[in-house]
Amino acid sequence: MNVVIEKIEIVSFGKLKDTVVTLDSGINILSAPNESGKSTLAAFIKFIFYGFAGARKESLSENEKKLYTPWDSDLNEGSIELVADGVRYTVHRRCPASGKETVEITERTSGRHEFAGEVPGEVLFGVSEDIFVRTLFFRQLSAPQSKDEVLADRLRNIAISADEQVGTKKAISRLNDAKNELKSRMGNGIIPKAERERDRLDEMIDASMSLRREVVRLNEEIKKRGETIDNASEKLKGLSEERRNLEKYDALVRLRGIKRLTLEESEAKAEYEKASAGLKKRDDGDAFRSLFAKNTEYVAESRSCEGIAASLNAAEKENQALKSELPFGAADAKRAQKAIDSAKKVWNISLYAAIACAIIGLLVYFIAKTPAGFLGIALAVVLISVGAVFLAKPNSLAKELGVASVSELKAAIARVPSLEKQIADSERKVSALKGSYDESRLRCNRLKSELDSGIGAYIDSAEGADYSEQIQFILSASAESGEKLAVWRSKKDELAKATDGVDIESLAEEASGAKAPEREKNVVDREISFYSQQLEQLSERNRRDELECAEAEGKSGDTATMVGKRDSLNALISDLSVKHKAYEKAISAIEEAGDYMKSMVAPRIGARADEYFSAATGGKYSAFEVDTRLSMSYGEDFRRSCDYLSAGTRDSAYLSLRLALADMLFGGCGVPIILDDAFVRIDDSRLRMMSGALAEAAKKHQIIIMTHSDREINALADVGLDYTEISLKKAE
Repeated sequence: MNVVIEKIEIVSFGKLKDTVVTLDSGINILSAPNESGKSTLAAFIKFIFYGFAGARKESLSENEKKLYTPWDSDLNEGSIELVADGVRYTVHRRCPASGKETVEITERTSGRHEFAGEVPGEVLFGVSEDIFVRTLFFRQLSAPQSKDEVLADRLRNIAISADEQVGTKKAISRLNDAKNELKSRMGNGIIPKAERERDRLDEMIDASMSLRREVVRLNEEIKKRGETIDNASEKLKGLSEERRNLEKYDALVRLRGIKRLTLEESEAKAEYEKASAGLKKRDDGDAFRSLFAKNTEYVAESRSCEGIAASLNAAEKENQALKSELPFGAADAKRAQKAIDSAKKVWNISLYAAIACAIIGLLVYFIAKTPAGFLGIALAVVLISVGAVFLAKPNSLAKELGVASVSELKAAIARVPSLEKQIADSERKVSALKGSYDESRLRCNRLKSELDSGIGAYIDSAEGADYSEQIQFILSASAESGEKLAVWRSKKDELAKATDGVDIESLAEEASGAKAPEREKNVVDREISFYSQQLEQLSERNRRDELECAEAEGKSGDTATMVGKRDSLNALISDLSVKHKAYEKAISAIEEAGDYMKSMVAPRIGARADEYFSAATGGKYSAFEVDTRLSMSYGEDFRRSCDYLSAGTRDSAYLSLRLALADMLFGGCGVPIILDDAFVRIDDSRLRMMSGALAEAAKKHQIIIMTHSDREINALADVGLDYTEISLKKAE
């Protein structure tokens, strides 16, 4: 199928979330800095078509599901809109961290789900994930894997239908068995076992030699540390004498400080006594905060009391209004309902009895032909009259209760229970509000009394004066005395701390003979600490090294014996390796003979690759060829391997080969080719020439280039090629 990707929508994948990328046919370029999500976008395209590779691997680098599942989500999800042979499809894949993965291919015109249960990449491109990665999806230009049998076999199967294993399979199988017995691809066999034993002996020999060198080194270090320990001991002796003078000088400074603090405490006490002489009671801070809190509580409680009073008044009015709506009491309602039910019952009985009497009277009159039948009719009339009298009683009761009719009486009876419930609720509300109002008034009175008492302890409280103003006055009046008290207490505490446990006479004796020090005590203490720690550490290190030295001598073992065993194994490995290479050459010869028989595919690849290579190098190189092992060469008169080309030109050759492979593998159909930072090793001049090959490929294929710089854009612009610049946009 000819496939062109039109739109990529990422819900959640790696570092990308809610991202939309719109593409066109031809060349598309995404230029963004490193770590911006370009490689994640490339991986997302492969994820949509083929899912995750290595989902059962433990290694993060091999398990794409672990690698690209976002840290803050357990879901990988998104879709790609594309056109395949003129039909528009949407491929949507959803893969939770745990649970079943789902993938759908939807034909957008009809909305039908197509190709259920199939791999989208295999349906749309016609190749497996392995072939897709080897041809259309690559992150840096490099040669397809040397002698890539998977890809080469695929190409041969396209060109011819013969079985390449005929006549060689059995011989190759036997040679492989013999080769694998010596050394298999999994690392098993006689040679790997011998190599592991040799490596183990090498490690033991290295360890033994290392231990012997360590013994020599440890002895030298022990000797050097002994000299350093002697020097540190001499230095500590001089520092101890300097430290003693510092202690004597500290005693002298302390004695002078005590004398100064005694004088300052006496002066601060006199200033406090002078400042607090005019107050009835000095504010101690806690009392002031208590008064201020009580005043705040009093103001709040007063407002609350007013609010409760307003609510109580409204509740009482509501209760009166409900009582005025009550037509009569529950007892009258019960009596009226009983009267209505009784009247209805008597009327029904009278009516049925009257009908029965009338029927019997008529039967007697017409059948027996006697006037006695009129008695039944008369009795029926009497019964109807009696029922009518009872039926009229509810009307009189309605008028008695102040209701105009029986229907209004019934309506009033129905309203009585609801109104009585509302009245009861209203009365409970009134009662609760009365209780709250009484409690609030008591609290207000209590707080007022406490405020009057508290303020009176400091000043003579004026009747009706604002409590806040009085409290503020107390605070202002006591502020000065409080400050003086704080200063006095501070000086008193300083003096107490300075003289705590101090014998003044002993302190004076200690200060005798002190000299002004040349250095500060912390400097001397740091040096004493440094040399003390150095002595301790060096002595401890010497003890440890002496033990380690003795241990290393015991572990070093017999080095000569181990060297002899290793040399013997090296000889055995050398002989077996010669046999292994002989098997490999035999297998290679047989496989190359089979390839030669089917080499018709190579000229077809080479011809197409030569067109691209000529465009990529400006026609400088020609006669580009590829053999069935995907080995590349060039030159008309003299064939040379592309390995002799410079790195940049070789990269151009590899690009040409991959574009040619894409043309051939997909049967001439156009498919997306993804290049993620593929041209980092190519200089600007070669990149401009390589743009010609890309332009040639873009005639058939959609090219998606992801780069961290503007080099590719500039190269295309320099040669005048059309391209579409795309970006990672947030979904709207």
